[in-house]
Amino acid sequence: MKVVIVLYTAGKHAKDESRLYGCTENALGIKEELEKAGHTVVVTADKEGPESEFEKNLPDADIVITTPFHPAYLTKERIQKAKKLKLVVVAGVGSDHIDLDYINQNNLDISVLEVTGSNVVSVAEHVVMTILILVKNFVPAHEQIMAGDWDVAGIAKDSFDIENKTIATIGAGRIGYRVLERLVPFNPKELLYYDYQALPADAEKKVGARRVTDLKELVAQADIVTVNWFLVG
Repeated sequence: MKVVIVLYTAGKHAKDESRLYGCTENALGIKEELEKAGHTVVVTADKEGPESEFEKNLPDADIVITTPFHPAYLTKERIQKAKKLKLVVVAGVGSDHIDLDYINQNNLDISVLEVTGSNVVSVAEHVVMTILILVKNFVPAHEQIMAGDWDVAGIAKDSFDIENKTIATIGAGRIGYRVLERLVPFNPKELLYYDYQALPADAEKKVGARRVTDLKELVAQADIVTVNWFLVG
């Protein structure tokens, strides 16, 4: 089979860290094994436009592997060109760069797979980091320092602590729940969550979270709101 893998190019960073699998240089760690098994493997970062390596290799590709971080957009037009395509693998989570509606509506024999849960810890930590950056007014403070200035009063008046604040997550799945776990040590006043189904009682108790079934009510009660919800299809 022919496997087309679209990844970003890491340059010297790929040499520094062999476990940086999502780049063209390290090719997810599977290129050699696939070639040993007799498959043709094309690894590229060139994915934009009709003259790109991605588009040129689509017509006889059996498998396409892409990532949500350097997405190769599989549009209706590109899928129509890929007559042999059987499988699309997202090396990560998120398939909004693939026209799933076209595949489903035309009953095409193409499977689309994701690596479910592969980055939930990283995303949850990123959410907490972003909350802190915003409430501490970090970016304006950094820009002031880089400019050789420092307006203490101006930065301070727009900053606050998350201790004793009500923090809410829209979505309490794999990512949302991990966000709640990581917020507990900050001693919030209350943790709230909105989801179509309740967390198990023991999971709620572990983080001390309360479910709010009305989205407007949730937002009205919260000092901080984070959205951790994937819309599929």
